[in-house]
Amino acid sequence: LLVRDVRDILALEPESGIEFQDSVPTDLTVDADAEQLFRVIHNLCRNAVQALQSDVANAAPRYLSISAQRAGSVVSIVIDDNGPGMPRKAKENLFSAFRGSARSGGTGLGLVIARELVLAHGGTIALVEKPTPGTLFRIELPDRPVPLDAFRSKFRH
Repeated sequence: LLVRDVRDILALEPESGIEFQDSVPTDLTVDADAEQLFRVIHNLCRNAVQALQSDVANAAPRYLSISAQRAGSVVSIVIDDNGPGMPRKAKENLFSAFRGSARSGGTGLGLVIARELVLAHGGTIALVEKPTPGTLFRIELPDRPVPLDAFRSKFRH
């Protein structure tokens, strides 16, 4: 549902030439604040769309893909595109305010805020190197621990 909201807000028209691929299982749940997780995913997707739109030399079909899976108590979310990739300078200052922007006029604050929101959930966010053109971010969010008393009360009769 959250990914559909991001897709709707991005409002990618067919003539944009950017395909939005949603590979998140419909029954996947994440133990996170929905509004904050939306901000993180929307920010990364908006950045990807801006990069894809600026990549006019790319003749390949352009895509933005979101996938997710659960492994035990951790949900891994991958946001991947086949745009121009991040410039070296932007990678070096990736999560630094006012220094990590990949586009002129950008502040780089979006990634700083995204990182803070992910860290506040006890998670991680990382730029992942990939062999093909584009940018790939992986977010990993653990479920919050259940207090022992609450866990025990479920099994008392």
